[in-house]
Amino acid sequence: MTNLPILLKLILSHILTDFFLQPNSWVKDKKEQKFKSKYLYIHGFISGFLVYLFVGNWVVAVFIFITHTLIDLWKLYRNNNLKYFLIDQLLHFVVLIISWLWIVDGFQKLVVFSQNITQNYNYLLILIGYLLCTTPLSFLIDKATKQWQAEITKDDTLLNAGKWIGISERILTLTFVLIDKYEPIGFLLAAKSILRFKETDSKKSEYVLIGTLLSFGISVLIGLIIKRLFTS
Repeated sequence: MTNLPILLKLILSHILTDFFLQPNSWVKDKKEQKFKSKYLYIHGFISGFLVYLFVGNWVVAVFIFITHTLIDLWKLYRNNNLKYFLIDQLLHFVVLIISWLWIVDGFQKLVVFSQNITQNYNYLLILIGYLLCTTPLSFLIDKATKQWQAEITKDDTLLNAGKWIGISERILTLTFVLIDKYEPIGFLLAAKSILRFKETDSKKSEYVLIGTLLSFGISVLIGLIIKRLFTS
C-alpha cells in the first residue's frame, strides 16, 4: 500500500493531461493534421512533464512522453468511436502500470501475486463465475429463447443493447449474491419490470420477461454454487 500513491499520481497526471489540459482546438488540429500536428507532440510532452513533476523520475517521464505520443498517433488513424476510445485509454493505463511497477521494482511481486491468484481455489471459482455471466450465458439465453425471437418486433431498439444490459445485470446479480446482499437484486428486477411496464407489444414483453428471469435466475444459481464450493 505504501507504493500505491505513486500509481495514483501517475493516473492523476494522465487524467489531467488527456481531459483537462487538452483544448478542443488541439484535438481538432490533431485529427486534421495527424502526425504533422504540433499539438500531438506538445500534448505528449505535457504528459511526460506532469509525470516528472509528480514522481520525479525523468526516465519514466520520457517513457510516458514517447508512448503517449505513439498511442495518440495510432488513435488518430482510427475511427472516432467508443471502441477505439476505450482501447486508447486501456493502452495508456497499461503504460502507467508498467511505469509504476518499474519505479517500485514490482515486477517480481506481480509474478508472485499472479501465481497466488491462479493457485487460489476461491479466486478461480469467482473468476469462472464472472466469465460465465458474460458471453456464455448470453449464448445460452439466446438459444433458450430462440423459438420466440421470430414472433417479436425489434424496431426502435439499440443494436446489442439487450446483450450488454443482460451482461451488466448478471454481473451485478452475481456480485450481490457473493456479498450476501439480496435486496438490490429485487430492486434491479423491479426496476427492469417498471421500464417494460408500458410496452404495448405483449409478445415482446413476455419475451423480455422470460430472458430476464433466466438471466437473474441463473446468475443467482451460479452465485449460490460458488459460495457452496468456497473453502475457508
